[in-house]
Amino acid sequence: MYMKKRLSAVLLAICLGGGSAGLIAADVKNADAKTSEAKAMIAAAEEARKRAASVDSEWRDTGDYIKQAQAALEAGKPDDAIRLAKMAEDQGNLGYEQGFSQRELKLPSYFKVKASAPSAAAATVMTSKEHKITPTLTSVDVMHNGRKVSIGRSADAEAEIPKAYTTTDRECPPFCIQPMSIGPGVDTIGELDVLDYLQRIAKGDPTVLVVDSRSPEWRVRGTIPGSVSVPWNKINLDIQGSFDDQQAAESMNDILQNLFHARKANGTWDFRNAKTLVLFCNGIWCPQSAANIRTLTKLGYPAYKLKWYRGGMQSWVSVGLTTVNN
Repeated sequence: MYMKKRLSAVLLAICLGGGSAGLIAADVKNADAKTSEAKAMIAAAEEARKRAASVDSEWRDTGDYIKQAQAALEAGKPDDAIRLAKMAEDQGNLGYEQGFSQRELKLPSYFKVKASAPSAAAATVMTSKEHKITPTLTSVDVMHNGRKVSIGRSADAEAEIPKAYTTTDRECPPFCIQPMSIGPGVDTIGELDVLDYLQRIAKGDPTVLVVDSRSPEWRVRGTIPGSVSVPWNKINLDIQGSFDDQQAAESMNDILQNLFHARKANGTWDFRNAKTLVLFCNGIWCPQSAANIRTLTKLGYPAYKLKWYRGGMQSWVSVGLTTVNN
């Protein structure tokens, strides 16, 4: 059908002649360029999907997006094909990164600590130095999965940042450097701000929630004590601004109502009593929490109730703060 439309355009150009023919010829040329771009994007998406599958980390809807992109191209809608293929490629790249990193995982901890006892010299350094968070703050006590955890800074002279966070070879997309500001009214915060919100929660403040937006395979390697797990793809709209299926929509509704304390009346969300959310993921190259914030603001979640810990886990472990593995 698409080829017939192009042929008709060319024949019309011949009949009209002059300037009109030139304009139509230009349109045909642009359509050809769009078609070529869409084909290239679909091929790239398929390669990304195969890479994710090679480490057993292909997402369930990546292949569907590729099929939809191909169908859009055949229907003469190259712009839609490009958008769908881009989404599939991003998912493939993200799946590969997660699967490859998990395959290399050896310790379920952010800190590599040798089994042997530290040397006498190292022990002397550890006991002679203070490892406070700030000059006036030594630690922060929080509740995590029903147990008390004290967040402090590591005093192990041999502690290292894990390999997953020392890697700088990150393809963009999807691992692009995130902006400093994610949207109007949404505060970008740092470690001390996160600790302040965790203290508020520990003291009984029910209006705040610290949210780990990463997928489960990342969380088991270590997370911020006192945070709750809400994987980013549970709060993620598709390119049409809706959820992929009814089950996803119901899952999102459950999160909004039962975890974030929003309310829905007559088909409209009421966020007046919703919690203030502090969202984080892996670091300044990770798009997951940023995507969640954009989705929530589209749904009407007040920007002033959304806080973005842009540095995420990479910054958290870089300053030696405590992590837990569930």
